[in-house]
Amino acid sequence: MSQIEKVEVKNDEEELTITRVFDAPRELVWKAWTDPELFKQWWGPSNFTSPTCKIDLRVGGKYLVCMRSPMGKDYWTTGVYREVAPPSLLVMTNCFGDEKGNVVSPEVHGLSPGVAREMVLTVRLQEIDNKKRTRQILTHSGISKMNAEERHGNELGWLGSLEKMAGVLGKNQPAGSMTAPQLENVTKPSMLFVAEPGKQDVTIVREFDAPRELVFKAFTDPALYVKWLGPRGYTMKLEKFEPKSGGSWRYIHKNPEGMEFGFHGVYHEVHSPDLLIDTFEFEGLPERGHVSLEAAKFEELPDNRTKLTIHSVFLSVADRDGQVSSGMEGGLNDSMERLAELLAEKSRGRKK
Repeated sequence: MSQIEKVEVKNDEEELTITRVFDAPRELVWKAWTDPELFKQWWGPSNFTSPTCKIDLRVGGKYLVCMRSPMGKDYWTTGVYREVAPPSLLVMTNCFGDEKGNVVSPEVHGLSPGVAREMVLTVRLQEIDNKKRTRQILTHSGISKMNAEERHGNELGWLGSLEKMAGVLGKNQPAGSMTAPQLENVTKPSMLFVAEPGKQDVTIVREFDAPRELVFKAFTDPALYVKWLGPRGYTMKLEKFEPKSGGSWRYIHKNPEGMEFGFHGVYHEVHSPDLLIDTFEFEGLPERGHVSLEAAKFEELPDNRTKLTIHSVFLSVADRDGQVSSGMEGGLNDSMERLAELLAEKSRGRKK
């Protein structure tokens, strides 16, 4: 089963449901939700850390977990367990809180007025493939007052968290039990994401087992570009694509539920095969003018490999922090993994 087949997303105005298959037994997936030390390793989008987690696993018991952004800001989440049926079902309330476990309004963290103070998480775990793998169905209910951008950010945040969970499950498999796909996931190159506190830029670095000309082509050939850019499960429509100095671009991403998100920009410099500079703007923000300037550098490495460095500069620290907190790294990480898969496929074709 491919990675894309492992993830299904349903995101509407009432709830978000993500179904994902993990290459791990159900007991281990349950433990990832209920053991504080494992929980801390995956909670939050891929660029966040979780320094604190307390779990009182019983009906009526509470949990309290801290999610720390790359800028050092802490976001506390708390709730009460409503159903605890190991190892198949967890139902818990889900609220923004403070370090003492007090519930706070979502508006404190910039969400729209009216977003529910108390939401609900339901986790269902099903054994499949002779108990070797687990299907997890995660439902986040009570999101009806979120706007489209907030629902999109919520989805990306969860997808990033679950990607981290997959890595944690792989590392905690019993010795000798890991399958070839799991070993590939543990050892594959990871994306470096740098967002320093108080600054208005982001840098990502990723290496690929493909020649520089091919990596550059994936950014400038429309037939390749639409195959990798965006989170898994999303489709992409190019409305305009002129990868040349002075050219412009616009594309629309559509999620599995049909919600569309528009983006556009202008190419400032296009120097094959080592440099792309363009602007980037998300059309879903309530006010226009939140533009960033992006420079993508393609560096040759030994053995026909390539180092990609993308540096994005935003108009303000607030703009940068807003993008990061909306799940920016999770979406980028998905894109980089999809790009690596596409490059591997094209490289194999070249060798035949």
